[in-house]
Amino acid sequence: MEIDFLAGLVAGLSSSAHCLAMCGGIAAVIALGAGGKETRAGLRASRLLQAQLARISLYLVLGVIAGAIGWGLQDSRPPAAFQDVARYLSALVLVAAGFSVMEIPIFGGEVGRLGARLAAPITKRLHHLHRFGPIGLGLVWGLMPCALIYLMTFYAGLTGSPVQGGLVMLGFGLGTVPALFALGLGAGALQRLARALWLRLLAGGALIGLAVWTVISHSM
Repeated sequence: MEIDFLAGLVAGLSSSAHCLAMCGGIAAVIALGAGGKETRAGLRASRLLQAQLARISLYLVLGVIAGAIGWGLQDSRPPAAFQDVARYLSALVLVAAGFSVMEIPIFGGEVGRLGARLAAPITKRLHHLHRFGPIGLGLVWGLMPCALIYLMTFYAGLTGSPVQGGLVMLGFGLGTVPALFALGLGAGALQRLARALWLRLLAGGALIGLAVWTVISHSM
């Protein structure tokens, strides 16, 4: 159970550069408010906190649902066989996430493009949630097309448990918070650090190392 949360957390922390590129503008808009003139740091932080909590809550729900689906699949076939397949698939998902963080296209970028096409009809119908303020925007934010979200949700399903699936996505959501908070509040130094090539390589390597550990730890 701990390794599932750790996998999600490492993936979230590792995705900082990716998050800044894809979601930085959203974080800034939420922090500034509808009029774009809000400057008080406390109010910006409050708006960001509400949106982040809504986004992470949505990830948690996705993880629980994915884990429940995985549990249903496991229950319908021999548990040992499912666990063996799930373990190796989980390792492959972490490797794919590591490549994504290092900006090495996965399957030529088709994963992200396919996810964007599937999510587009949903996000178009959710634009009205901005009326609910930062919380509504946070829910829309959580459904933005993102290859890493798809990969980690799939990983959550492979746990075969709603609880463990939820922990994966909770860890992932929490891991993405520091970089996005920094961007929304204008912390330029942390933004530049998150974009550094060496850090992306280190983060991607950490995910690949975790994938190796996922396989080794179960064979001991």
